[in-house]
Amino acid sequence: MTDLLSLFIPFVTRIVRRFIEEDFAQISASLAFTTLLSIVPLVAVVFAIMSVMPAFLGMVGQFDQFLVRNFLPERSAGMIVQYVLEFSHNAGNVTVVGLLFLVATVYALLRTIERAFNHVWGVSQNRRWWRRLRVYGAVLALWPIAVAGVIAAVSVAVTTSLGLIDEPPWLRGLLLRLTGVAVTALFFAGLYVAVPNKRVKLRDGLWAGLFAALGFLVMQKGFGLYLSNFPSYTLIYGAFATIPIFLVWLYLSWAVILVGALIAATLHEFHKNE
Repeated sequence: MTDLLSLFIPFVTRIVRRFIEEDFAQISASLAFTTLLSIVPLVAVVFAIMSVMPAFLGMVGQFDQFLVRNFLPERSAGMIVQYVLEFSHNAGNVTVVGLLFLVATVYALLRTIERAFNHVWGVSQNRRWWRRLRVYGAVLALWPIAVAGVIAAVSVAVTTSLGLIDEPPWLRGLLLRLTGVAVTALFFAGLYVAVPNKRVKLRDGLWAGLFAALGFLVMQKGFGLYLSNFPSYTLIYGAFATIPIFLVWLYLSWAVILVGALIAATLHEFHKNE
C-alpha cells in the first residue's frame, strides 16, 4: 500500500501541475468553441460516410443511442440530438462549394484536436499531410463503424444472456451501463492511441480511456443533479437554455478528455523512469 501511494501521489501531482501550468482549461474552452461550430458538419460527414455503405446503415441507430447514453447530459440529450440531426440533414442540401466548406470545417476541428493531443505528449513534429488525411479518415469513417459494430454485437450478447435468467431490473440496468462504460473506454482509448503523432502504448490508452469513460459517467450524473436542483439556466434563458448548457457540457467534456490524455502521457513518463 505504501509503495502504491508513493507512486500515486507524484503521478496525480504531475497531472494537476501540468493541467494548471500549461493552461489546459483554456485549451478545453478553445476546443469546446471549435466543437460547437463544427459538430453539425462533423455529424453530417460521418453519417454521409456511413450511409454510402448499406451494410452499416443499421448501425447508425446504435451509434446514435450510444452517443446519447454516454456523451450527452441526461436532461438535454434528446433536444440536443434532435437539433444536431435536423441541422445535419439540412447540410445534405448544400452545394458542392458548401460541401467543401463543411469538410474544411471538420478538418479544422480534427487538426485542432491533433494539436492539443500533440501538446499533451510534447510532440513538435507534425505529420505529413497524407498521413494526417489517413488518420482523419480512420477517425471519421472506420472508428465510428467499428464502435457501432461493437455496440451492436455487445448489446445482442448482453440482451441474450440476460434473457436466460430471471434477473431483477436493476441488474439488467447495471450490466447495460457497464457495457456502455466499457465501449466508451474503448472509444477514447482508440483516440488516445491514434490521434497524437507519437507511439502510445495500448495499455496506457486503455487506462486513460477508462478514466475518461468514468469521468463522463460521473459528469452526466452530476450535471443532471445540478440541472434538477438548480435550474438557473432554464429560468434565465428559457427555450434557449439548451445552447449554454451544451456549451458548458462541451467545455467539461474536453477537460475530462484532456485529463485522460495527460494520464496516458504521464503513464509513459513513469514507465521510462522505472
